[in-house]
Amino acid sequence: MPSFFPRSLCRDYVAFLKTLPLQTTPGRPKRGEAVRVNDRFQVDSYDFATRLWEQTGLKEVLLDGDVNEKWGGEPVGLNPNIRVYRYSKGQFFDCHYDDSNNLTLPSNPPLPVRTTWTLLLYLTSASEGCVGGETVFYPRDRRSSREEIVVPLETGTLLLHKHGDDCLLHEGREVTAGEKWVLRTDLCIRR
Repeated sequence: MPSFFPRSLCRDYVAFLKTLPLQTTPGRPKRGEAVRVNDRFQVDSYDFATRLWEQTGLKEVLLDGDVNEKWGGEPVGLNPNIRVYRYSKGQFFDCHYDDSNNLTLPSNPPLPVRTTWTLLLYLTSASEGCVGGETVFYPRDRRSSREEIVVPLETGTLLLHKHGDDCLLHEGREVTAGEKWVLRTDLCIRR
């Protein structure tokens, strides 16, 4: 979804996010994990996830049409596990799959959900000096430039991609200049 957030709001987010205590991920992954080199901040915020879901138009867009077929069930909100990623020059996220998770939203009453789609909101792009950092999908579970689907960075773009058993192999390419800032959460489906 291009221009989901206006460029000015993305700029304000990045200015705020730069004040957070980001931690650099280890360059050596655990067994079975992809190499990821970036700086990140993670917070559990049901309030922020609810505002992002209800006050941005996202809920209305995603609930339009046959939601069960489109999203694999009834979307009820976003994962309160909010992640902020900053990729500086030389940083990347190697080929990997995103997992689906079961959790309970702390609503009233509590709501058991399953995450089914990764939500990435790009806060920077080439217009802010970022070069590289594209998200690339490989439909046949192998790295082949003939089959790759490249999603370029565009400030304010919202990318949703399926995760869990239906996740495509994908990577975040190396940033070669500037900084790539991304906000990450997940779409939650009623269990």
